[in-house]
Amino acid sequence: MSERQAETIDGKTGKPDKAQRRIDLSNLRDVRLELAYLYRKMDSGDIKSQDGTRRAFVLKTLHDVIVSAEIEKRLEALENGTTLRPESASGLSLRLNG
Repeated sequence: MSERQAETIDGKTGKPDKAQRRIDLSNLRDVRLELAYLYRKMDSGDIKSQDGTRRAFVLKTLHDVIVSAEIEKRLEALENGTTLRPESASGLSLRLNG
């Protein structure tokens, strides 16, 4: 038996709200794509400028956290003299000491 997601009813219309999009924002590419999506929605008038600006601020904060975590990871690797081989949060491969 599959679980059904709870519906939220719009207080003004009495109709169910649209289903929320599940967005992965775990790397800079995802944040960039969401910012582009948000811009297009604002440009088309689907999202009010004020709401879009608030969302863009949150996405910028996520960007800053991802970049800070990446710098922290790289600094730690430099301090430990280790080599990082997996992809970073920015999508670029990391190579230290070789």
